Amino acid sequence: MAWNEPGKDQDPWGGKSNNGDGPPDLDQIWQRLRARLSKKRGGGKNGGSGGGGGPQLNPALLLWLIPVIAVIWLLSGFYVIQPGEQGVLLRLGRYTETVAPGWHWYWPSPIGRVISVDTERVRSASTHGIVLTKDESLAEVEVSLQYRISDSMKYLFQLNNPDQTVEQVLKSAVREMVGTSKLNQVIQEGMQPEDLPEEGLENVDLKETETNEKKPQPLDTLSDKLLQKVKAQKAEYPDITARSRALLPINIKKILQNTLDQYGAGVQIVAVNVQYAQPPEAVQSAFEEAIEAREEKERKQNIARAYAREVLARAQGEKARILAEAKAYKSRKVASARGDVARFSKLEQQYVKYPEVTHTRLYLEAMSDVLQDTRLILADQAENGPLMWLPLSEMQNNARSREGQSKSSGSSNAPLPKHEDAQNSSAGADSSTQTNTSSQTNRRRSRGRN
Repeated sequence: MAWNEPGKDQDPWGGKSNNGDGPPDLDQIWQRLRARLSKKRGGGKNGGSGGGGGPQLNPALLLWLIPVIAVIWLLSGFYVIQPGEQGVLLRLGRYTETVAPGWHWYWPSPIGRVISVDTERVRSASTHGIVLTKDESLAEVEVSLQYRISDSMKYLFQLNNPDQTVEQVLKSAVREMVGTSKLNQVIQEGMQPEDLPEEGLENVDLKETETNEKKPQPLDTLSDKLLQKVKAQKAEYPDITARSRALLPINIKKILQNTLDQYGAGVQIVAVNVQYAQPPEAVQSAFEEAIEAREEKERKQNIARAYAREVLARAQGEKARILAEAKAYKSRKVASARGDVARFSKLEQQYVKYPEVTHTRLYLEAMSDVLQDTRLILADQAENGPLMWLPLSEMQNNARSREGQSKSSGSSNAPLPKHEDAQNSSAGADSSTQTNTSSQTNRRRSRGRN
């Protein structure tokens, strides 16, 4: 049965209802609740209206409630750090340590505090503006970067606003890199410092003469301690040697990371992207024409270099061939000379033993070498004997003609023409005359030797 049914005047706390005049009195409810949980010191159920004071809590109940509340408070100190996060622990507002992902326990509030920091999330920043270059030109540059938190404690407590600091450092790094570079090094892809023309250096005398006075150096006026500090800071600063459009993001990243590390921002630069690097729009067409002229110049220079390499390679090959032939000729001549010397030494020994035989053999070999390609025929005969004539050339010609006719007509016994017989007979007479003359000459030589 419901407590507010008709005819019932009892509320859920055991008191009288207000008969629809309003809600029950909260003070009365609280008084009754305390009366049930405690005992009155003077006894009696209605003694609360007397002069004994309000109801008091039971000390035995307090001894049970305090440990229960303490256990519940201690159990609230368990917490979880999600993957990709770090937990920064504070005790009474002071940093104590950084914990990894997982289940942990730490002092609950108000003694301890746990701050979770997402270290895997990639944050971004960007800057855009027109910057003055080293050669007093203007370049419009837009750069963006991505970074993540590397040290949670430094990120939270080292800087007041680390994200805004990253943006300001990005602007400073872009101005520094563009301001210390020439316009061609900012907008040209892959242009290196050594590729840029350095005109007028050939006629400059870099040697100091005696009349030149030594200029004071700014570092000479500094103390040793301050000078050492300046040198240490310079050594820690990133060394930027090469400058080009392709290396611009790398150089900006070096300056960014070095500056943020000096600030202790606890930030790691992931990537730097140069979105746009061009001269202002008002002079864009003039720069495009200059770039086209420079590219045409480079193309012609590359063609000339290729031709020079081709000619040089051909000349070097010819040189190597001539040197190889010269070395081979030298080796061949040296070997031939050594062979001639060895052969002459052996002939000398044979000539000492058998002079006449060796002399005759040498003579015959020499005559054989001289007359092996001639048509002159030498034959020994008696002084008054008949002349010997052997027409070898005519016989060879006849044999060749017969072979040609046999191949063409199939007949091998065709007679020679009359004019060919006349020519052969005249040639035979000439050869016989030469043979007779040579035989007479040989007989005179043999008589002289005898």
